[in-house]
Amino acid sequence: MMFAVDVCDLPATGGSTFVVAAALFVLVAGVIVTRWVRQSAGRLSVVVAPLVLLGGLVVAPQSADPCTTTTTVAPTTTVAPTTTVALTTTVAPTTTVAPTTTVALTCAIGGVCAVGDPGPGGGVVFYDAGSTQSWGRYLEAAPVATEVARAWATTSNQSVDVTGADGTAIGTGATNTLDIVNQTGNVAATSAAVYCDSLFYGGFDDWFLPSKDDLNQMYLQQTAIGGFSTGDYWSSSDINSNAAWVQAFDDGNQYGDFKSGSFYVRPVRAF
Repeated sequence: MMFAVDVCDLPATGGSTFVVAAALFVLVAGVIVTRWVRQSAGRLSVVVAPLVLLGGLVVAPQSADPCTTTTTVAPTTTVAPTTTVALTTTVAPTTTVAPTTTVALTCAIGGVCAVGDPGPGGGVVFYDAGSTQSWGRYLEAAPVATEVARAWATTSNQSVDVTGADGTAIGTGATNTLDIVNQTGNVAATSAAVYCDSLFYGGFDDWFLPSKDDLNQMYLQQTAIGGFSTGDYWSSSDINSNAAWVQAFDDGNQYGDFKSGSFYVRPVRAF
């Protein structure tokens, strides 16, 4: 007698499908062997059959499970995460150029001057020749703070003619002053010209006693210059051994007076 059993469809009874299938396989084999033994030995089947069955059960766990499906798992490939690197853009540094400041030139710092402008030496411009002359172009009067009263010459020189100090034109005051300074015996304390020559004011030491015509321009611009008295002022223009030119600032009159007289002195400079 032959029969077939689908061992893979049997329900699990406390063991795995593999064990059940193996047991059924051995049981079938035991039945076949028993029938064979009965035919061959009779009662021997009673002893042999259980032994065969027991042996099958012992061996069964070591047999392969015909119902077991082997699944081959593909190896896992680990992919390293991709790192996105941002592109670096190098920006050239910006150079800021400071604005250029243009300073307008004034009379006091080398610009064009007009009568009444503050001069480079801290005084006031009172004359403009219109173009550069041998002595310069502009005449500047020192402020009232520099004004003093002096004799024209030191006592020992009050009756002495000064050679070369007789210039009266505009721009000759500087030469007249140097001639008087070079006369032996004249000092700043008692000589109008020497006082002007020794003055250091506004960063300059080139002050001098104005000539006759320089002094007249000062009289004409006395309001613009400021600080004048209504008295008389000395010029550096020599007349003779005893007298030099003086100008009255109340009426503008010019006349010769003795060198021993004490009159006002206002220094000027050319540039």
